[in-house]
Amino acid sequence: MGTAWGSSTRRPVRVAILDHTAQLGGVELALVRQMDALAGREDVEARVILFADGPLVDRLREGGHEVEVLPIDEGIGTTTRHEAAGLRTALTSAVGAAPFVRRLARRLRELDVDVVHATTLKADLLGIPAARLARRPLVWHVRDRIAPDYLPGAVVRLMRTAAKHGPERVITNSRATAQTLPGAPGLTVVHPGLAPAQIAPAPRPAPPRVVIGIVGRISPTKGQLEFVRATARIADRHPDATFRIIGSPMFGHEEHEGEIRREIERLGLIGRVEMPGFSDDPSAEYDAMTLAVHASPTPEPYGQVVAEAMARGVPVVATDAGGVPEIVEGGPEPVGWLVPPGDVDALAAAMDEVLADPDGAERRGAAGWERARTALGIGPSTDTLIRVWREVAGVERPRVAIAHDYLTQRGGAERVVLEMARAFPGATIHTTLYDPEGTFPEFRDLDIRVSPLNRVGLLRRNHRAALPFLPFASSRLRIDADLVIASSSGWAHGFPTTGRKLVYCHAPARWLYQSDLYLGGDPRRSPTGLALLALRTPLRAWDRRAARTGERYLANSHVVAERIRDAYGIDAQVLPPPFAVDTSGPREAVPEAADWTDGYHLVVSRLLPYKNVDVVIRAFADLPERLLVIGAGPLLDELRATAPDNVRIATRLSDAQMRWAYEHATALVAASHEDFGLTPLEAGAFGKPTLALHAGGYLDTIADGVNGAFFDVPTVEAIREVVVRNRGAQWDAETIRAHVDAFSPRRFAECVRAAAHLLTQ
Repeated sequence: MGTAWGSSTRRPVRVAILDHTAQLGGVELALVRQMDALAGREDVEARVILFADGPLVDRLREGGHEVEVLPIDEGIGTTTRHEAAGLRTALTSAVGAAPFVRRLARRLRELDVDVVHATTLKADLLGIPAARLARRPLVWHVRDRIAPDYLPGAVVRLMRTAAKHGPERVITNSRATAQTLPGAPGLTVVHPGLAPAQIAPAPRPAPPRVVIGIVGRISPTKGQLEFVRATARIADRHPDATFRIIGSPMFGHEEHEGEIRREIERLGLIGRVEMPGFSDDPSAEYDAMTLAVHASPTPEPYGQVVAEAMARGVPVVATDAGGVPEIVEGGPEPVGWLVPPGDVDALAAAMDEVLADPDGAERRGAAGWERARTALGIGPSTDTLIRVWREVAGVERPRVAIAHDYLTQRGGAERVVLEMARAFPGATIHTTLYDPEGTFPEFRDLDIRVSPLNRVGLLRRNHRAALPFLPFASSRLRIDADLVIASSSGWAHGFPTTGRKLVYCHAPARWLYQSDLYLGGDPRRSPTGLALLALRTPLRAWDRRAARTGERYLANSHVVAERIRDAYGIDAQVLPPPFAVDTSGPREAVPEAADWTDGYHLVVSRLLPYKNVDVVIRAFADLPERLLVIGAGPLLDELRATAPDNVRIATRLSDAQMRWAYEHATALVAASHEDFGLTPLEAGAFGKPTLALHAGGYLDTIADGVNGAFFDVPTVEAIREVVVRNRGAQWDAETIRAHVDAFSPRRFAECVRAAAHLLTQ
């Protein structure tokens, strides 16, 4: 298969991309990166049609891209947004554009394109009549917030009305932009991706000179004036700092550049604030910066310069509005400092804080680089863009859906679903229950389809109470797709589908095949256990029928593969779940262990009977070692009541606190019966070993003597013995981290795509 899922065996979609200008603005540089990413793809043939000549033409041709100039009347092409808001100018432009529209439509027919893709507001409007005359579907790619605080009111009204009736689909560069186009058809968010060359190979050390810079087109909406005024408030406290404004005016904003220079002179900052103009190599500018500032007083549609700075490992101070928070706060922790737009005092205070704490700034810069490297690359945005084009063009492609039991928790299985969604951009996700507050926030940006059970709040908050109803709900959650990838530990493999089904099995249902472990004892001794016994026979019959609907099985570990064979008679390929953890993010002390910075053993687990956390706690009762337990669940109160003095329990920690907990631990203790065993990989990412039960999924994630040691049975005596035996043991942190690298999200995505490909050929 080619680089995009499900497309290499089908003819490429032919796309004409329209841009009204050939000057090198932010949109145009993003277009160059996008064309570079499309080069070599077998599923798309893209060419650019520009309405004027200029530097962009040479830039595209240097990259080997198809580009042509179809010139428009200069008066129409250079009309500003504010001029276009006038009725007389608008009418004149519309009449004057008619000949150009006819020429454009004729050229689109000659090229026999499948899709017309407009990238600027002028191209959007001119594209409507041209695409209709050419009888080709139109896609808008909107990169401006269509709001009165960003555009003239008349332009906002025109664009919102046109968006509802002109294009087949509307793509926006952020959720913030999408919210300004209510009612637009098929709104899809495609964040502008970073090209590989924009992302530094590693977080860089702080540069020798103190340089604070702002990058962007000179414009009242970009905040250069606010930057200068904030600089005046802190320049005296940082006499060794240089302040740089990198950019040049466009679209009639030359006068604003003069206003900025006059403000620099008025505030006595000549020699301290430099204005070198436009840079065609912003990476070099970022690499020389101690701090990058984004100061737009008006909410930005996206904030590309923020992502670019993060990609070079530069700490960022940015305005808390528009699309910027989606960049800065999209990862486990914020990676920059956010300030209210237009608040010069807050901007100055944040800049001052960064300069006063270089170590903290360097940590945030490294965290920003990690987020840019893992989440802001151009690959996923390119896949989504092509998917939209193929949908609009009606080019044949397999429709992919993802099924999962219930999205009510934050666990390893839910992380697997997120990685599947990244591997198959645009796939719908089908589940019985979805609690946005209970699971990972990333699911809010995905297309989630739920069963009628989801209307019952009690069941959303307690999926175990829904057990008697789940076979009924699962059997009727019909999915219309060519391929369903079922992430299942009990129910999703039973969702009916119109197409083929690939099952990724976390484990056959514990409550059916391992009832004693699931309940922590004889099921006849509890009401829940008795209910399970009463339902077990019909549920097993349902479960085995459901298993036969899967045409291919993947198991997350060798022990689960054995259980699948025992329960269903099916041979499953082993594919470990993906693992990635941000070890470079901020740290925050865990209050319960803040005085234990010289070390402790660690348990990270849900507090359920089969996890054996109670046994670990009892094992530490007579040991000098200390134990920190992190987790939540039904046994929380009982465990807290019985914990000895050298055992402390913490719950609901932030990612920053989890990093601190792993970093200060001596070793992880894992005594549960796990299907895979994710926590040893989390500990290993921080160079920490694991003392684990010699069973289940730990056999896949732990290599004895490399990243951990085993004990044979989950008893007080066995756990105590392995702790004593490993006192003072010397573990190689780098060797442990190298072991963890084998479980990467990239490898998981490649393998699950390959398995899916076999079912769709």
